[in-house]
Amino acid sequence: MTARRRQHLSVAVIALLLFALLAGAAGARASGTRFTALPRRLAQHQLVTVVVAAPRNSICSLAIRYADGRGQDGLNYVGAANGRAKWKFRIPQDAAPGKARVSASCRGAGSASRTVLVVGSVIPARIVVVKDGYSIRQNPYGGGYISYGVILKNTSSKQDALQVYAVVNFVGPDNKLVGTATTTVPGIPASQQFALGGEVFFLGGAPQIARLEVVALIQKRQPHALKLPTITNIRIAPSVYEPQWVGSVEGEVSNDEASLILQNTQLSTVLFDAAGNVIGGGSGYAGATLPPAAREFFKIESGLHAVAMNKAASAMVSAVGTYAVP
Repeated sequence: MTARRRQHLSVAVIALLLFALLAGAAGARASGTRFTALPRRLAQHQLVTVVVAAPRNSICSLAIRYADGRGQDGLNYVGAANGRAKWKFRIPQDAAPGKARVSASCRGAGSASRTVLVVGSVIPARIVVVKDGYSIRQNPYGGGYISYGVILKNTSSKQDALQVYAVVNFVGPDNKLVGTATTTVPGIPASQQFALGGEVFFLGGAPQIARLEVVALIQKRQPHALKLPTITNIRIAPSVYEPQWVGSVEGEVSNDEASLILQNTQLSTVLFDAAGNVIGGGSGYAGATLPPAAREFFKIESGLHAVAMNKAASAMVSAVGTYAVP
């Protein structure tokens, strides 16, 4: 090989190397889009901010594809200001849990993508009062009864509320308290209501009441797993000795758990008038041990002395059971 030919080959090799370096630099510039802010874990209903680095004044787009194939709505094109493109949006409440693909693309700067994990949001258990009410009965032989009822609701869709301590205050016309009743509810499942009923006896006669004041304190929480007995065939019966007053709320409790024994059941009831207003309540107990698919009769008598039979149109009964493995 002549010296001149070797010189030409060297020039050609150098030219090829320079071309490769320039192409690589151009490719690096073209793929300059990168995430600078993106959580690795997203929760349903979470407010999220995503930021990508991009050349100034370039136009960028963002897309999210969830585990079920559905995309994120409302992600508009964004201009990169000061080398950044930014999106702020909320993850849908029903976004599919699992791996989601987040992709960003900026004109003239390439694209970037990353996989993130979407998890279900957990709303902490919280108890609210749906409605409440009471009835008053003065005893001609001394003293007086106040029968009260409260419908409580656990607003969480994910957590059970356990050991719910309820304080029911009786507020007089002058806004001063004239009495207080306390009860601990063993558990209220996620998204469900509980009928809390009871009665207070006043030796000197029942005082005037303007309203009830209810406070509920959740002492324990757990992921939704609480099992409840099934209540059916509810009916209101008059007192045997005083038929003008409610004597009992009756019905059936059954064990619908296929692999557990229902050892006993705590019962609570709230009564309503024809318009759906709360007019009182009471509590009781069912003590039979029920294997799967078995049922028993129950009769709630405590707390109903002050409820007039001609006003009682319907009743709600809540039950919390103790279960055991056979």
